[in-house]
Amino acid sequence: MECLGCGKKKLSKEFPDEPPADGCVHPVHYCLRCMVDHLEKSNVCPSTNCHKELPDGLKKKYEDELNFLFPVPSLEKMVLPQPADGTSDRYIVAMLLNGDHRSIAFDEAQKISDLKIEINKYLRADVKKQKLFFNLNNEEVELKENTSNGESATLGTYGVSAGCTIRVIILLYSTNHLIEDCVFDLCWEYPGSEPDFLDTTALFYNDKTPVATFDYQHLNHPSFKNGCVRHSGDLLDLKKKIGHYMITVRFQELPENVNRVFFVLSARNSPTIARFKRLRLSFFDKKEPNTQLCKNHVESLPNVQAVIMCRVDKLPNGQWNIYDDGTFSNGNAKNYDPIHQKIQAVLGVKLLRR
Repeated sequence: MECLGCGKKKLSKEFPDEPPADGCVHPVHYCLRCMVDHLEKSNVCPSTNCHKELPDGLKKKYEDELNFLFPVPSLEKMVLPQPADGTSDRYIVAMLLNGDHRSIAFDEAQKISDLKIEINKYLRADVKKQKLFFNLNNEEVELKENTSNGESATLGTYGVSAGCTIRVIILLYSTNHLIEDCVFDLCWEYPGSEPDFLDTTALFYNDKTPVATFDYQHLNHPSFKNGCVRHSGDLLDLKKKIGHYMITVRFQELPENVNRVFFVLSARNSPTIARFKRLRLSFFDKKEPNTQLCKNHVESLPNVQAVIMCRVDKLPNGQWNIYDDGTFSNGNAKNYDPIHQKIQAVLGVKLLRR
């Protein structure tokens, strides 16, 4: 969508969900940032031939929505969001791994299937691709749509109460065909005059335990035979100030004990990854190069040291599923400890059998 205020093409989520005032019958033409700027000077709708008076508190509402869309989280600790009006006793919070979230009115009798529909409405997360979790007694419980006897499960089935945060994981790619020879390819423009690196790393896990790291320093590993994982190492075009990494993974040839892979971007020298521009990301199976296995459109990076772009999990039948992530973290290729700690926190998942 193109904003009539700044003239820039933006994602639909960067615009208000509805016209700014009662009685406005026109489409939404101005993005949230332009509406905030406008409300600093006027309380009248900026749309042509409208001129409706805008309600009090609208500027703060739009500012809050911008903060939700473009958070600048603490690198030490991400605080779980609460409803803006403080009524956490009447709401639950649905939150994606990248921090995007929405307060939803709590109803113990609400079906998990209906909750997924509501999450899709606000967070644009495909119902069929959602996996929902919440923390119960320090264990992450998966909220499945049906109980073991086939009945529809509700929030009450799993003991969810008002004030809880529901974590939403998005399945990006699943197929009955085995993914085989896959390429994770990233290009970027580095900041400043001196070369800098947006390191691309593949972290291989056995459940919650790290097994191997492939990055610019670790191009091989003794237990990974026959080049089943290959990292390009540093590739730079000094004239154009462009860096490039390529990681190739033959999933069917990985060691038997590997059942999870995380792809991570981190700033090697810059304080945050937000300084890197003109990103181009591709993740594909060589036999289907036109099918992207993760989101390949990256407009900008957050103001953090590292981000887990996606994760790949092995199922018992040998199939690999790819999930959106977007988790922020401290750490980089010089010190992976904070990233491993973040991953292990995310992996504290246990299915509650009912």
